[in-house]
Amino acid sequence: MSRTAPVGVQGHGWSWGGVNIEGTRIKEALRPVRKERDKCLVGVRGKWYDVTNFVRNHPGGDVLTEFAGRDATAQFMAYHDEVKVLGKRKPVGTYEWDESAPGGDAMEADYLRLGYEFERLGYFKPDLAWTTSRIGLAFAFLASSLLCVWRLVSLQGDAPVSLVIGAVALAGFWQQSGFLMHDMMHNQHTHNRKIDQAFGWFFGGVCFGVSGRWWRDEHNEHHLFTNTLVEGIGKSDPQMGETVWCQDPRLFPFFPQPLLRLLLKIQHIIFIPVLILIGPISIKIDSLVSENRPWEFLGVALHCVWVTLLIRCFPTLSQGVLFWYVASCCVGVLEIQLLISHYSKPFEQKDVVKDMGGWARRQVASVVDIECHPWMDWFHGGLNLHSPHHLYPRMSRKYYRIVYPEIQKMCKEHDVKLDCMSWFGCIKATLVHLKKMDTLFSMDPR
Repeated sequence: MSRTAPVGVQGHGWSWGGVNIEGTRIKEALRPVRKERDKCLVGVRGKWYDVTNFVRNHPGGDVLTEFAGRDATAQFMAYHDEVKVLGKRKPVGTYEWDESAPGGDAMEADYLRLGYEFERLGYFKPDLAWTTSRIGLAFAFLASSLLCVWRLVSLQGDAPVSLVIGAVALAGFWQQSGFLMHDMMHNQHTHNRKIDQAFGWFFGGVCFGVSGRWWRDEHNEHHLFTNTLVEGIGKSDPQMGETVWCQDPRLFPFFPQPLLRLLLKIQHIIFIPVLILIGPISIKIDSLVSENRPWEFLGVALHCVWVTLLIRCFPTLSQGVLFWYVASCCVGVLEIQLLISHYSKPFEQKDVVKDMGGWARRQVASVVDIECHPWMDWFHGGLNLHSPHHLYPRMSRKYYRIVYPEIQKMCKEHDVKLDCMSWFGCIKATLVHLKKMDTLFSMDPR
């Protein structure tokens, strides 16, 4: 089966740094090095499209170049409405593409078929009422927190229960704001990119204190190249490539050996404490260090202003800081969830996951779903069912429970394991996996 474009468009090595739609650099992205004269032809459903002049205007940035000369049907369908995007574009060539088994994988065909069916049923359409309810939930947490602060201040600080409840409620506001930023930066709520991303800026930067566009840039890479690396170069999934954790033997060469020996002996012990005590603060620092867009700095600055004013409302500075830190530690639960959904899963070569066929298999293989009662979905932001989100990132989390049985059925029919475990079971599996790395390292002949 031919997968190669009719002209030379292949990369010539790798380099650090992609480019987003704003024209600024995505520092953590690994891109194939291409010459300026190279064309960028991307394949969808057996047709080649020349997107050479569109790369700089692509909403997802220059990630298009990753698929130069390759079939990208599954990746394209995951992120786009085919009719809206390709309806007016003329193909410049064709290649062999088997609709019944793209790349020889029948599961890929079923995945695409399900996507068309979900589209027909309206599962990708915005739901303003549902969005409003999520925003209402976030601000209900904030109102509860402010009420507790008011009571604490009125009692001259002699209200420890109000301090704890208020801090937990503030954490709830930050957590739900993080989920809203996530949804908005996926353009799920209005399907108007400017509106969604403006809300993403607000809930990310102003409410949560994290640059929404920095997170968007890294998250797009994460979705397309989940748990991937480039041999001899580095990790190519920015959100699963934290420099303080080593969750796969293929990552051993990317760590200084003395540090790695120490890390592997203790990472399963310090994993949870670090995520709770330091994680929420470190992600805010990371977003600023990697950011260079003035509007993003403004959003985070506004966050710092209202949080500082809130802290100054307390009878003493130490009490206000304690309130903020307790809230921050509670947000660490969100940090745990985001990592345990992937950390026990294996890494793969980046180029391998770009091959035709296997997209759906790879997405399922790189995630763990968390089992819980439907009434607890709000706590997880719906992302406890992580496989629907990775398979269909345009879909609102409102529909994950509805489509999940269909995804389970698809996996069963193709003998693909879909990992689903309890919250604590998932944490245990992650810690056991991290501990296992020390054993594997001791067996590594290098």
